[in-house]
Amino acid sequence: MQLPADDTGMDWNKILESLDEAKIPEDMTKEEFFAMSDARAAQALLAAQDFDESAGWQEFTYLRGQRRLRHRRIIRLAVAASLVLALGAGLWIFTPRNHSIQTADVLPAGKVRLRTSDGRSIELEKQARSIQDNDIAKINAGGDSLVYTATGKAKQHGIPRDTLDIPRGTPFQLLLADGTRVWLNAESRLIYPAAFQGLTREVFLEGEGYFDVAPDPSHPFLVHTGNTTTKVLGTAFNIRAYDASVVTTLRSGKVQVTAGSASLLLQPDEQAIVHTRNGDLQKRTVDSRDYFAWIQGDLYFDGATLGSITETLSRYYDYRFVFDDAAIAALRFTLDIPRPERLQDVLAQLNKSREDLRFQVDNKTITISIH
Repeated sequence: MQLPADDTGMDWNKILESLDEAKIPEDMTKEEFFAMSDARAAQALLAAQDFDESAGWQEFTYLRGQRRLRHRRIIRLAVAASLVLALGAGLWIFTPRNHSIQTADVLPAGKVRLRTSDGRSIELEKQARSIQDNDIAKINAGGDSLVYTATGKAKQHGIPRDTLDIPRGTPFQLLLADGTRVWLNAESRLIYPAAFQGLTREVFLEGEGYFDVAPDPSHPFLVHTGNTTTKVLGTAFNIRAYDASVVTTLRSGKVQVTAGSASLLLQPDEQAIVHTRNGDLQKRTVDSRDYFAWIQGDLYFDGATLGSITETLSRYYDYRFVFDDAAIAALRFTLDIPRPERLQDVLAQLNKSREDLRFQVDNKTITISIH
């Protein structure tokens, strides 16, 4: 059997022909010798029926695109795949487009939607555009941000508010009319006035947002999240309110968190947790990077459970995760990487920590098991 040539400089036919021979060909290069050694190890795995073709394909397709990974690692996977080919599995390594195994490469399709106070619903595209917001403010809309500029025509009676809906997979930035910067995480909503008026600056958050508040001591900034209110004068903090708790983490400055009749002050690297079911309010000291890495475009988990990691990945990539065994969700991982565009690259990183972890992709559902 003749295998197609590739750009690695490897003579695959020579390697395959030497697998069953005790003698090493004299013209075999060092790289081909290492590949042959790895191939014999892979051949032993095949004989023991301990080689997972599906996992091997997924790992190989990921590694093949990573320029900085060790060449020998790619060679070992390629030769193992070639052995499967030699045993009659077909040209699956050289014709990946016809292979039946799915990978998690589908990008989220949702679009950010702005609903203005005058009733318009606008899907934001990548192209920049200018939007007039009810004579109150002008909006410059980009592919991943909005910038509000007040016109000075704000009404003194009534506070018309806009609503910004962020779908799964699309973190977004917003510059409010007072100069406050807001980073909204995937699957979040912010309700806010196009231009602030009155004695306070108030917004309403669902999901997760990071606020860098423009200082204005005479007009406190209030973030309402359910029954929880965070009050600041000028500071930077993160609020996460996806599940049964509202978590406020302070990066700089000082904030006051109020839940019902209880309230507390936070210093930098402190966190307030409000349990929405019973209203309990607690404070603790944390590593703030756990809660601010997302605004820098990073995936950062420090000893987090796989269950909590997949909840985050679901929001970023719009995939559904299912665990073959509930105990798998309790496994803990540490991950610190720039957030890849495709989920498949994240799954490959998790596989480096646990090689027995398997991800079975079926359209937009991923089943996680251990083999």
